Amino acid sequence: KTVAYLMEYRGMTREAAERLCRGLASDPGAEYCQVIEIDAGAIRPLIALPGDPGNGRAIAEGAERVRVDIAYAGSCTAGKKEDMDMYARVLAAAAERGERVAPWVRFYIQCGSQDVKRYCEERGYLELFRNVGATFLEPSCGACINAGPGVSKTGAEVTISAINRNFPGRSGPGQLYLANPYTVAASAIAGYITEWQPGMALAEPSA
Repeated sequence: KTVAYLMEYRGMTREAAERLCRGLASDPGAEYCQVIEIDAGAIRPLIALPGDPGNGRAIAEGAERVRVDIAYAGSCTAGKKEDMDMYARVLAAAAERGERVAPWVRFYIQCGSQDVKRYCEERGYLELFRNVGATFLEPSCGACINAGPGVSKTGAEVTISAINRNFPGRSGPGQLYLANPYTVAASAIAGYITEWQPGMALAEPSA
């Protein structure tokens, strides 16, 4: 992905990009004062609790099953092509199971640029988003700057959002949780904050 990024956004040839990546390595025989090993497979999705992006918690520890009123997927932070791929992955899986956005949730998806919108059109994402009950917004600054759809209207409303800041009043008076695109899309379908794993059902079974 790094090579592809350098080619697309930096105009580098594949050869130049691969050569640069090969150069990102330590010298032979390098010594380190400390080596930290991390099992990436054990890392669980995080959210930021309302009030500050530094309020990071594992979903299971801080907000699992908190009822959601608004889900916002977009802004310059989470309106890129790869973000749209993530929303689409969750929503396509939900559509295959006959799931839609929870009836009480307002789910907005907003691309970060016209280029990203064209990318979504070419892949059929816009139709997918609408078919599962999401509202697509034209590329623009939006809820991230407290403007337009996706902004809470009362202090009691709960928003799950992929923007990058959740200071009080940043996107309306409500409670604003920050999360990754997978979590935002999954929570919009479930109707409450939840992490997403491939193959999991999100909607509550009907009685």
